[in-house]
Amino acid sequence: MSRFGKNILLLCCILLALTVMTGCRTRTSGLRPEESPAVDNGTAARELSGESEVWQAETDRKALPGEDGNKTADSPEASRKEFDENAAVEIVPGTERALNAEGEGEGKAQSDDEAGEKASRLNDEAEERAAQTVPAEEAEQMGVSEDADEAKSYYTYYTALLQDRMSSLFECQRLSVYWETAEDHLTVHKTSPEHELILNAGAYDVSARLLSENLRVDDGWIARKNPGVIVKAVDSSILGSGVFSLDAARAEYRKILARSGFDKIDAVKSERVLLISEQLLEEPYLQTVVMLLIAKTANREVMADVSPSEALKALMEEATGSAAGGVYYYTAKEE
Repeated sequence: MSRFGKNILLLCCILLALTVMTGCRTRTSGLRPEESPAVDNGTAARELSGESEVWQAETDRKALPGEDGNKTADSPEASRKEFDENAAVEIVPGTERALNAEGEGEGKAQSDDEAGEKASRLNDEAEERAAQTVPAEEAEQMGVSEDADEAKSYYTYYTALLQDRMSSLFECQRLSVYWETAEDHLTVHKTSPEHELILNAGAYDVSARLLSENLRVDDGWIARKNPGVIVKAVDSSILGSGVFSLDAARAEYRKILARSGFDKIDAVKSERVLLISEQLLEEPYLQTVVMLLIAKTANREVMADVSPSEALKALMEEATGSAAGGVYYYTAKEE
């Protein structure tokens, strides 16, 4: 064969090869997934290009439960809650308590350290405790810790002591109190300072339900209430500053015991009748002594180590610079 013939044959082979290659490429790019042989979907998605990748993605997508006429995920009438990918906020389980209570849907997360610090501050402010500086042997008898902080004042000390002791009482240990003013058979209203003193002493006020215009009672009413403690305020001529004789106080005490039906009252049977001077109601530091007296009269064991007479002396000297001169209260039961 001549050289020209060889060149013609080579050119024909090249053209044939190009034609075959072009035909395969065109067929491959034109295949739809449903026309292709059964192959692995993942492999087909990687090998196909152009429109075939879109078709593969549409084939792999799973229909939502609400399609085909059923309830949709976005429907407010859906039978169960679904995650909405268009929602502005996602609530993660366990983080509800970190939401800000002041807004709806807007939460402000708080770290554990911040929450712990806040709780610590609240606990520190929740209860005030104080301790009196006393000799070691007295501290051991009173149960006072030797390393306790020193109270800023006797008023702080006795107030904190009273709160601590009364907060430990069970309900069955809280007695009811009948409070009578210097005027016989006249009790107090629930808005009075005396009512607050009773409550702060860990007791209940039997006259708390009386109306302000019905504070005058009789012996029958008192007997039916059967108070565990009777507190009678008396004039400063009977108990108070400059009074050192107990004769008038004892006479007043006997008059109370002699009232009709009082021999059956728990307060009388247990000798929990307390006479106090009206002067003890004049100042806050003196009112603290009244609360100590009521608390000790009602709960002798709980307040066994507390001396109201020593408290009165310390509080009065702190407030006025002078000692108490006189007898301010009386009870048949010694401290």
